[in-house]
Amino acid sequence: MPIRATVTLGICLGAGLAAGIGLARPGLLAENTPVPAPAAAAATGTPTAPASPGYGRPTTSAPAGANPAGAALAPAAADPVTIQDFAFAGGGTVVPGAAVPVVNADSVAHTLTADDRSFDTGTLESGGRATITAPTAPGTFRFLCAIHPSMQGTLTVAP
Repeated sequence: MPIRATVTLGICLGAGLAAGIGLARPGLLAENTPVPAPAAAAATGTPTAPASPGYGRPTTSAPAGANPAGAALAPAAADPVTIQDFAFAGGGTVVPGAAVPVVNADSVAHTLTADDRSFDTGTLESGGRATITAPTAPGTFRFLCAIHPSMQGTLTVAP
């Protein structure tokens, strides 16, 4: 009998899921169940987003770049700078304070060091990775490999 009950339950579950019927789980709200307003929204009278079907979670999202909570946004990560064949590639133009990944895809160690030393990866062995933080002031910043000074590049910071 236990095997038969398990098979029957499996068939019922499969049929229920195929029909779009889910089982209730702790922490999930059923469709059309009101979602309690967060404490901050209740205190300020700010409306909350409607529940999404079957999950009881808001269906709306803030537009790109919006910050409804008023918290400081971290600058977006920039395209990586790749070091390969004794040359720098990528990086391009970034926003002030952006996180710029640096990847050493060359067979020897390199650095990515600003001429004014405002950013520096330190020595990156072959396959090494680091992240530099772009300056917060707009401008074009020259950099080089401290091990191989003939390797040079620029990072442009624009608002």
